[in-house]
Amino acid sequence: MNLSKKSNEEEIQSIFLKWYKKNKRDLPWRSLQSNKLPNPYYIFVSEYMLQQTTVNTVKNRFDEFILRWPTLDLFSTISSTSILSFWSGLGYYSRATNLLKAAKFIKKNFKSQIPKNYEDLINLPGIGDYTAKAILGIAYNKPVMPLDANIERILARVYGINKPLINIKKELKNKSNFFISKNSSTKLIQAFMDYGSIICTPRQPNCQICKIQSLCKAYKKNLQNIIPIKSKIDLPKRKKYSRAYIFYNEKNEILVRKRSSKGMLPSMLEVPNDDWVINKNNLVHDKIINKIKNKMLSKGSVEYSFSHFDLETEVFYISVKKNIYKDQKWLKIKNMNKVELPTVMKKIVSIAI
Repeated sequence: MNLSKKSNEEEIQSIFLKWYKKNKRDLPWRSLQSNKLPNPYYIFVSEYMLQQTTVNTVKNRFDEFILRWPTLDLFSTISSTSILSFWSGLGYYSRATNLLKAAKFIKKNFKSQIPKNYEDLINLPGIGDYTAKAILGIAYNKPVMPLDANIERILARVYGINKPLINIKKELKNKSNFFISKNSSTKLIQAFMDYGSIICTPRQPNCQICKIQSLCKAYKKNLQNIIPIKSKIDLPKRKKYSRAYIFYNEKNEILVRKRSSKGMLPSMLEVPNDDWVINKNNLVHDKIINKIKNKMLSKGSVEYSFSHFDLETEVFYISVKKNIYKDQKWLKIKNMNKVELPTVMKKIVSIAI
């Protein structure tokens, strides 16, 4: 009997599944239920948390999240203040508000069950093509192949596509269809992700121990350190400047206020600070400074790196009586880590108090 030869794609699938069985990463959202699939709620939460955040960072915070809100039913009842407070340190705070909005919508419209089809998922706040397919494939074993940075890199190298990554997105999406598994989607998707994280890494990939080197065109042409090609040269980050003001009263409290619901750090607490500007000479004192008669003490500067720019903030301190600012919101120093105060603001406070 003649057996048809496996295609390269089928062979890679088989190799990855065997490799994954022995080498998969131990991640808390991957714990299996009785149906041998992960908890859809866990995958739903983890995919939001993993957007633009490293796996190692999310690992520690995910357990804390699930301990606090073990079910979507419970999570969907909380306020935006609660999730923003928890999210401090994870960055990209719009993910937190989108996650909560999506959970509330799911509770209302899907009886607290994470949707099982693409159209319902893609319409949720904060969910794009990748996240929708990741939830479908990993949580429900649906035959899809999401494209994250790890999977794109593997495919670009396997097919030896020596072009800027931004120009081959559609081609990679078409190639990814060859790897869709009808029966083992949940394992295969995670195998691709882990292989890209452990073996087919962005820099200096571990080609000598790679199980698919004979099927990889980039390896055969010695292009594995070139592919995928970045479309632009990494430019230095822009720098922005601000001044922050710590008002400290006799009750060991600092003056805080809520940020705008739009822009950076939406709806989170902050200490008073000037608008962030690119030219330091354009700094304008926050209006609350107009009430100050005594000179504020400079406590030095804090630098904090956001994804697209670095912020340098000169920090000023003054001791005041609470009744002078009785219409303002005050936060006890001992409660600083229990509220939605972003990391940059905590750093600013810590240099002054």
